[in-house]
Amino acid sequence: MRNSDRLLILSIALLTVYFVVSLLVHDLVSPVALIYNWLLDISMQLGYLGDFIVSFIGNATILFPIPYLGVTFILGGLTDDITGEFLFDPWIVGIISGLGAMFGEMTGYLIGYGGGQLIEKDQRSSFREYIEAHPRMTPFVIWFLAVTPIPDDFLIVPLGAAKYSWWKVAIPQFIGKSMFMIGIAWAGRFGLGFIGDLLGSTSPASITSRGIEVLALVFVIIGIYLLVRIDWEKMMTKNSEKTVLTNEPR
Repeated sequence: MRNSDRLLILSIALLTVYFVVSLLVHDLVSPVALIYNWLLDISMQLGYLGDFIVSFIGNATILFPIPYLGVTFILGGLTDDITGEFLFDPWIVGIISGLGAMFGEMTGYLIGYGGGQLIEKDQRSSFREYIEAHPRMTPFVIWFLAVTPIPDDFLIVPLGAAKYSWWKVAIPQFIGKSMFMIGIAWAGRFGLGFIGDLLGSTSPASITSRGIEVLALVFVIIGIYLLVRIDWEKMMTKNSEKTVLTNEPR
């Protein structure tokens, strides 16, 4: 059994145990809720610096959801209780959050670069060959994952294991994350007042919230697992065969 198979089985088993315990122990506090409140306190006290720290932590953690998007959303629309003026500029919030998110994602790159023990040696070599054969597509894929809420750990870690240039990862990450976080901050500017009551009435410790966080973890784990198990060597062979057939004279 491969290391990735063992990790998948163990992760799913732990998530199942957590969800079952959540159903049996109604007073069990969601760890995500505790972390969220802690991160929000940091961002409120430190302002833009807190936004950077929250985004960094939220993207540095692999396989564990940190609700940093909610913090950026709130900071984008937060107002002074007395004057009613907005406290933070959404553009600055988004850029700083994007910078923190980029540095956070680079921790996954460093993990893959320094070890990559969960990725088999032949898989790392095949992945390196694949990205070298698609030099123009790889930065676009990195940017696309960064500018969307799709988890990108499953790509960043193998890129590090394949010794892909760090700046080719960092630049698309920063651009994509900043664009995404600017959008979240502006959404907070226009929408925080309308959904404030909803946010206040929804308990992050509820069974629904726990179910959502478990499903999110499952999707991230499966995404990483599928990418690790892709036979890049076979894909390279197929692409090479297609290229040869295309270039053959008729």
